Amino acid sequence: MRILSRISARLAVASLAAFLATSTFVACSGEDGKDGAVGATGAEGPKGKDAKVNVDSIANAIREEVAGTLWDSLYAEPYVDTVYKILFDNAFSTAWMDSTRQALIDSLKEADFDSLYQKLYDSVYADIYSQSVIRTLNSSILYSKENIYGAYANQYSLMYKDYVNDGKKINVPLTYYVKNTCEKNSKVPCRWKKIMLKAWIEGFTDTATVTDFVNPDTSIYMGPSFKFDAKALAALKTAEPAQYQVEAYALENDHEILLFSKSIPTTIHPMQIKGAELTGIKNPKWWYSVWVTPQADSIKNIVDDIAKKLPNGVLKVYQQYEDDESIAESSQRIAKAVFEVLQARGIKYVQSDGAVSNGQYVRYPNETLRDKQGICIETTFLFASVLERLGLKTMIVLVPSHSFIGWYNEETEGSTVSFIETTMIGDKNSTFAGAVKSANDRYNEQVDLGNFTSGDAEIIDIENARKFGIIANDVP
Repeated sequence: MRILSRISARLAVASLAAFLATSTFVACSGEDGKDGAVGATGAEGPKGKDAKVNVDSIANAIREEVAGTLWDSLYAEPYVDTVYKILFDNAFSTAWMDSTRQALIDSLKEADFDSLYQKLYDSVYADIYSQSVIRTLNSSILYSKENIYGAYANQYSLMYKDYVNDGKKINVPLTYYVKNTCEKNSKVPCRWKKIMLKAWIEGFTDTATVTDFVNPDTSIYMGPSFKFDAKALAALKTAEPAQYQVEAYALENDHEILLFSKSIPTTIHPMQIKGAELTGIKNPKWWYSVWVTPQADSIKNIVDDIAKKLPNGVLKVYQQYEDDESIAESSQRIAKAVFEVLQARGIKYVQSDGAVSNGQYVRYPNETLRDKQGICIETTFLFASVLERLGLKTMIVLVPSHSFIGWYNEETEGSTVSFIETTMIGDKNSTFAGAVKSANDRYNEQVDLGNFTSGDAEIIDIENARKFGIIANDVP
């Protein structure tokens, strides 16, 4: 009441002063079209009953006086904050909300109604919906292989098929874990979720994707099957650090809702490194077959030279030549030609010259041919590659601290087997017969020691390894 009384009093005084200052009101000034008290006849114009007054100016003066009076009254009162808040709520706030509401309505009128749902979903609903979908999902990386050996990298899906570690079936080289934990006493029903896992190693693999379902109150293990770039692996000269990139999504209503993302370090080793793999692999030494590369161009060139040493320049694998008494003898003829062609390449036998990474450095056959040197396992892989290319049933014989080659003399089951000491191709004075005798003597020695029974010695049948699914590495 005090504020209103003071405002009324001041308004009365101001109105009276304005009224006494003028006697006639004219809406506009003279014919010259100019506003104000100045008339058409002069700078100050006539006075008295002919004087003209600008009503707009008086109105502005009154409005300014009222505004100033109102402000003075508010400023003078101790309740200015309360008054301001009331004015804001009743005036500005309402006006702002009205304008915002109208702007939203206008934007909706202009929107493409076909995309309206998507716009609303992306801007308003997505976060709430996403959190609702994934709130029961807990996930982590159960296993990641710290050292990936290029020689075996593209074999891991087979090498570790059904692999169990610490009672858990894991995927190598990477295993992702997710559990669908239902909330007790929740009004929202718990149901199964569809999970998609994406993973890759930058610079070495494409993105591998795998999907699976996880039921309420259960957990699953998921692992991608990586396809490594053979050229990237072949280009490695030393071990190189890399990163697994892992993303997991819940799939709901055609949306991929991210629930997990992580980078994990690993190390990629060159394809020439025979490193230590996890224990418990089925037939672990069968994987040496990846070094037997009959498809290499360098092996094809050797086969062409071998044919020149055979009757009429013709290869007759598991067929009898006219001058031979049996197929077994013809097979021996072919093996002898292989020995002599490789011996002519001048390949020297050397001891292991170390490694550039954790594990043993092992050349591939094309590298052994190019470097003209090799340790026993390298000349064995070279000889095996040639025999497999020819079509002879080939085997690698592994004995303590040594290896050599063997083959079946006939294609039929139960055929006799011959062996050859491959390192003797490095001695120009060695003969095929001497190399065969050396290997046969070593084999018989291991039999007498019982090493093939105990597992200290082993024979790898290349044909069986291929049937198992082990393929030769692709090296330039």
